[in-house]
Amino acid sequence: MVRTEWSTPDIWLRREFVIPDGKWSDLHFRMHHDEDAEVYVDGVLATQVSGYVAEYEPVRIKTQARELLKPGKHVLAVHCKQTSGGQYIDVGLVDVEASN
Repeated sequence: MVRTEWSTPDIWLRREFVIPDGKWSDLHFRMHHDEDAEVYVDGVLATQVSGYVAEYEPVRIKTQARELLKPGKHVLAVHCKQTSGGQYIDVGLVDVEASN
């Protein structure tokens, strides 16, 4: 369900989140975007994607931002730029476990 509709060429979103104590294998973003997007963690560019995807996909986090992802409070900021067609952006943080 779409919760925030926008009709401008771009949108900025910001949300505070908490990483709990624990051991994490390989943190990634899980993203569904239409179209170009930038994601920041605590003000540091964590990833950039272009175009659009038809479903959620794991997206690697840049090293400098990944090093910030320690237990505690953080801020996630997302910028999505619309060039044509539909508009959609959703970003979450997931732990990707290696498959054997």
